[in-house]
Amino acid sequence: MAYKDSVERTTQRTQTKITGMVTCKTGSSNGVVKDLSAEGICFQLYFDIGAKTGQEVTIRSEELGFLTGMVRWYRGDKIGIKLNLSSNTAAQISSYYKHFRP
Repeated sequence: MAYKDSVERTTQRTQTKITGMVTCKTGSSNGVVKDLSAEGICFQLYFDIGAKTGQEVTIRSEELGFLTGMVRWYRGDKIGIKLNLSSNTAAQISSYYKHFRP
C-alpha cells in the first residue's frame, strides 16, 4: 500500500491564538493553542515539559476553560492533544466559537 502524504481529519480545524497552560505529570508550560477542533488541539509550548505520547494532560485557558486530554504526538515545541470527549468539552468549545470567534 502506498504511503499517504496527508492525514484525513474527521473534524475541521480552526487556526487560533488562544493563550493557556498545559500540565502533565512531568511539568507545565504556558503556550498557545495553534489550532482547535471538536476532538483535539495543537498546542505550542513555551517550555519543554517532557510530554510523551499517551500521557494525560490538562489544558487551562480563559477562552476554553479547563479541558483534559491525551498527548497524541509531539514535534519540537508543539504537542497534539486528543481531547477527552464529553458533553462538557463540546459545550466549552461551542462557547468559544460563539463568544470569542468573529
